[in-house]
Amino acid sequence: MQRLSELVIKHRAAVIVFFIILGAFGAYLSMKLSVDSDLLKVLPQDDPIVKQYNRFISGDTSGGVTYVVLQTDDKTEKGKESLVAAARDIYDRAAEFKNIESFVRFDLMSDLGPLGLLMVDPAELASMRNRDKDLTRTVQMLVNHDFSAIRSLGQMLIGFEELKALVSNETHEDDFINFVRLPESVPVNDPMVLVVGIRLDGPSSDVSYVKRVIPGLREWISEISKSHGVSYGMAGDHFGTYDSHKQVSDDFILTTILSLAGISLLFFFAYSSLKITLCVFSSLAISMFITLGLSYMIFGSLNIITTFVTAITLGLGIDYGIHMLTRLSDGATREKNPVSLLHNSYKALIKPLSASMITTALVFAILAVIDSPAIRELGILSAIGIVVFFVVMTVYLPAISIKTVMNPGKKANIHLLDRFFLRISKVILRFGVVFGGVVFMLILMLSYLGLNNIRSFSYTPPGLMSTDSEQIAVPSLIERTFGGSIINSVPFILPDIDSLRRAHEEIDQNPNFKSSFSILSVIEGGEGDYFNQIQQVTREIDALRDSPLIEAVFKKANYYDFVVELLDRAESIESSNDLIELATEVLPKSLRDQLLYEAANGETYFVLNSEPSSTIYRNNVIKIIYDSLSPELRASFGGYPKVFHYLMDLVRIVSLPICLVAFLAIFVVVSVERKSIVDGLKTLVLMVGILMSMFGLMELMGIETTFITVISAPLIIGIGVDSLVYVIYSSTDKKNTELARTFKSITMSSATTMLTFFSFIFARGKLLSTFGISLGFGVLAALVVATFLVPVLPWNSKKKIGG
Repeated sequence: MQRLSELVIKHRAAVIVFFIILGAFGAYLSMKLSVDSDLLKVLPQDDPIVKQYNRFISGDTSGGVTYVVLQTDDKTEKGKESLVAAARDIYDRAAEFKNIESFVRFDLMSDLGPLGLLMVDPAELASMRNRDKDLTRTVQMLVNHDFSAIRSLGQMLIGFEELKALVSNETHEDDFINFVRLPESVPVNDPMVLVVGIRLDGPSSDVSYVKRVIPGLREWISEISKSHGVSYGMAGDHFGTYDSHKQVSDDFILTTILSLAGISLLFFFAYSSLKITLCVFSSLAISMFITLGLSYMIFGSLNIITTFVTAITLGLGIDYGIHMLTRLSDGATREKNPVSLLHNSYKALIKPLSASMITTALVFAILAVIDSPAIRELGILSAIGIVVFFVVMTVYLPAISIKTVMNPGKKANIHLLDRFFLRISKVILRFGVVFGGVVFMLILMLSYLGLNNIRSFSYTPPGLMSTDSEQIAVPSLIERTFGGSIINSVPFILPDIDSLRRAHEEIDQNPNFKSSFSILSVIEGGEGDYFNQIQQVTREIDALRDSPLIEAVFKKANYYDFVVELLDRAESIESSNDLIELATEVLPKSLRDQLLYEAANGETYFVLNSEPSSTIYRNNVIKIIYDSLSPELRASFGGYPKVFHYLMDLVRIVSLPICLVAFLAIFVVVSVERKSIVDGLKTLVLMVGILMSMFGLMELMGIETTFITVISAPLIIGIGVDSLVYVIYSSTDKKNTELARTFKSITMSSATTMLTFFSFIFARGKLLSTFGISLGFGVLAALVVATFLVPVLPWNSKKKIGG
């Protein structure tokens, strides 16, 4: 310690310049750091569930869609015409925006392709057959120079134009109307809307692509909509990625600025010195930028979970600075030699600070064993950040602040609290049994509430987005206006027709669902004996095949091969199952991707899309739905709901063993440091109480236990143990002054840590704010336990500290 003290003091300028250069380089790298808000990054991309989902959405026609919702407050026919005109302008001028791949066809049933022949009324085909006979007679009349047949010929050709229209798959100008949707009735409390679906040429998961394309698309649509006097909103996969990324990035910047500003202000009020405040601010900034720079070098970007790293490391890392400044400030009243002052501070602090740093970093490092990229990265970066802050606060901060600390002048406000904390320490030691008993009972009650909160684990955490964000408001507008949701859908992936039938029957009887759609809805939908109707259609088509003109129409529409195969297999089609097998071979791509799923092994599965009665991502509905399903349908659960439920379940399951490993790590480190297994056990019990109290306080505040608050559990284990370790070391020295000095330090450090975490309250995303609040409650519980319970417990006194 003597050599380190001499190095820091004698080479102050070099030490300061070295860390400033490191911080500047870290700041440069951090400017390249992006935030990926994709929640799926919490799971490993080679996970079978994720791989199935990625394959599923790659072909799903309902996925990868950006919805443009044109709006006007003019609900008259003129307002409707303005919406249609704006939509047609977007449709006709699509070539101007090169990233538009296609528009989404809303009337999928009109896009049946050859299968549409089976949906035609057989009476219409019979009429066509009769007209074919009349056409033959009419041609014979013309050959005999009976020109009165010309009028009859015109009528026959009109009939065949009708047939051509029935089977033609050509795109007409009027086809535009199939790519827009207007509500059936005029909305009462909402504006009149028109929906256009756009498919872009890049994946919604590519953040860099979305950040480049969506702003340009919005600018282009804004220009068109303004020219027609209407407004617009957007929703869908690409816009969801863009909007959530933007908000998470904004929340990350906002909470970081609030944390830095809040901590700096707290130091200014505590030390009455602008110089001390600037020293602390520069130490925090350098530590933060080095950590973010390392984040960029190691991972290249932050994910939705690792955006918490800055707040966590700021809240914890400042503790080392507070303890260092408090010790230097107290020692400066007696010691005038800077080397001796720093040496005495190191002797008193390095062991407890090192123990705290090692324990906290070890707990965070344990998160790296979780098979989740996002949580693993959080553990690794938090552990690295803790080490970075420890080094900066114990080397750079003394170097830059020691002259200011030793300069005699106005007494710091923090010293005005010395008497207060001295009295507190005396009162606690004198009435320790009373305070200990009250805190113990409080822990028991909060632990009971915390246990209830944990048991009611919610699978629907608050979202990344604020409730008034465009990505939330626009889908809600669509749901109110059209009576259906673009995001409230549960697909089931079924291996055969019998499973599909059973799934339909179960879903139709399940009160948690209000509708379902599959290939059975196409083949067996409608009223009456539908299969008998299809048999009649087959007979009529067979009769029409002898007409050269009708054959030419079928060939022009590319339906001839289907007609031949249908007729060849007509005798073997004895049930709708046989017809479905044929239909799966001729479905057009737009319907095939919606109704069928081709697995990686080449197997084809049937897709049943169902709409829940309630919004699936609120009020634990996804768990309620999952629990209401039979084992067969649980196994068939697919799409994003399956991935989402799987993610929540995975975090819930792994959280307990991770916490147990963290508790074990604390027990081992404290037992070795204190040379006492009993001390390790007591610390372990206290940490369990702190953790359960955190969940109890959340219960009182109405905050549910979700995957994000469960992730905070091992974090608070690493954070909360700091205060306990400091007070344990002070308690072995039976001097009130040492305990008072520690109380002052942990109160200041806890205040700054809680300030950092509570800054998340100002984040627009509820997910981030609940995470910060839960950690803030955990720090508060740790401070209360460390202040009122730890000092009155017996601790092993063989391990002593300096000072």
